[in-house]
Amino acid sequence: MKYITILVILLNFYVHAIKSSNILVFVPSPWKSHIIAFQPLFLELANRGHNVTVISKFTVKDPPPTYTQLVPSYNFDIDGRSDYLFRERSMYYSFIEDPMTRSTILVDTTLMFMSDPVIQKFIKYDQSSFDLVMIESFFQECAVALGHKYGAPVISIVPVTPWISVSRWANNPADLSYIKDFMLDGGKSLTFWERLANSFIGFYSLFVEPITYLPKLENMMNTYFQYPGYENRPTMAEMLKNISLSLIDSDITIFSSRPYVPSFIEVPGIHFRPKKKMDKKLQEFMDKANTGVVYFNFGTILNVTSIPKPSLRILINVLGRLEQKIVFKWINNSTQDFPNNFYVNSWLPQSEILNHPNCKVFITHGGVHGIIETIDAGVPIIGFPVFGDQFQNIKISEENGIGIMSNIFTMTEETFEKEVKLIINDKKFSENVKRMSSIFHDRPMSALETAVYWVEYVIRNKGAHHILRSAAVDFTWYQYYLLDVIAFLIIIVLFIVCIFYFITKRILRQMFNLFHKQKIN
Repeated sequence: MKYITILVILLNFYVHAIKSSNILVFVPSPWKSHIIAFQPLFLELANRGHNVTVISKFTVKDPPPTYTQLVPSYNFDIDGRSDYLFRERSMYYSFIEDPMTRSTILVDTTLMFMSDPVIQKFIKYDQSSFDLVMIESFFQECAVALGHKYGAPVISIVPVTPWISVSRWANNPADLSYIKDFMLDGGKSLTFWERLANSFIGFYSLFVEPITYLPKLENMMNTYFQYPGYENRPTMAEMLKNISLSLIDSDITIFSSRPYVPSFIEVPGIHFRPKKKMDKKLQEFMDKANTGVVYFNFGTILNVTSIPKPSLRILINVLGRLEQKIVFKWINNSTQDFPNNFYVNSWLPQSEILNHPNCKVFITHGGVHGIIETIDAGVPIIGFPVFGDQFQNIKISEENGIGIMSNIFTMTEETFEKEVKLIINDKKFSENVKRMSSIFHDRPMSALETAVYWVEYVIRNKGAHHILRSAAVDFTWYQYYLLDVIAFLIIIVLFIVCIFYFITKRILRQMFNLFHKQKIN
């Protein structure tokens, strides 16, 4: 009885010690893969007793009682965007179109959802109190103003490896010789031409974006983030420099090693959810696949019907001739026009499929989540990158020996069939990916536990920029790169050289005069 009383007292103490916080998650963008990746974090925070308000186009079913959802009303033509993305890239794209896209199309997309009536009503009239604001860092820097509105620290979620536009605010190292822009078609070690392209994009971000891109976002903030007291807020740049923490949806052990400042925390696999039972029909289909299963999925943004028709026919013809069974993500559940060895569905439980013992190959577009999931499951890949970070994801996977990088626009039946059979029959691919899977799982805590810890750390300490913020944030670009020090040293050296020159010249002149005078005498 005595011990029970002590236990009750201790439990009562800990219950009162746990403080429920109000958290705003502001991610109204139309990029589904970006948001659902962090939904397990939002749900876990709610399950821990925090009051979580999520503003997103993508809702969750049966959320906890403390999980509030607000859905924007805008419509986004995802199929039209898929048609735009499904085209072969050229050198012109890397040097001209991609930098321009960031300052035009992506800014216009941000404007679309920031000007949404539901979003505007919330920004202008919501009078809630929040202890923390979480925003997405993907061409929407203006959202940082919500930290000022609610007087709360800000955490950003970064859906890809951070590039200069994101890294600049924390002065996170971004050496252009080996730290790649997320859109660069490059592996771990960059060739001269890849370093040239990377440098061009980097210099564009450093010196052109402050003139073209950032003023547009600042103007968007001043136009669409109006609330009582907004007139007195700092500049967008000042608020971005005070972001407490950035959670990165990437992994240096899988992709490419690079340094991070303390406020940048990687949380690879944060999108993992507890495994569920597969649909009975799909389960039976995979269980009976004695020779294995080839799994095909091009993600949530790309519409598979946007694949060039000749390439799509090649995919179906070659896969239909295999002795393996094929699980194929399509726009509907109809198996019409598909070979008999196909299982077709518009929604497939990817993690469960990849972890099935009969899954032998994953054919993917190379999104970061697909790469992480296939390494988690230990399944090799054939990659058809189309846009964004997919090129470097697949290229690095090929360098790691866990897959083959192919081209959806130039493929033939012969080349594709050769690649599929090579991946299935050559054991080195499965051995390499199983080794990488072992490395990936060797970590002190899960990505979700890591993210929850740091989010609650920021809440407990009412921000973390005072601890995690790099002193380099306060430097100008020329101070950061020591150009002022280099210039000073050059001036000193030149001064010493000049002094030495004039002294030497004076001595030589005196010696010459003395010698000349002695000669005359």
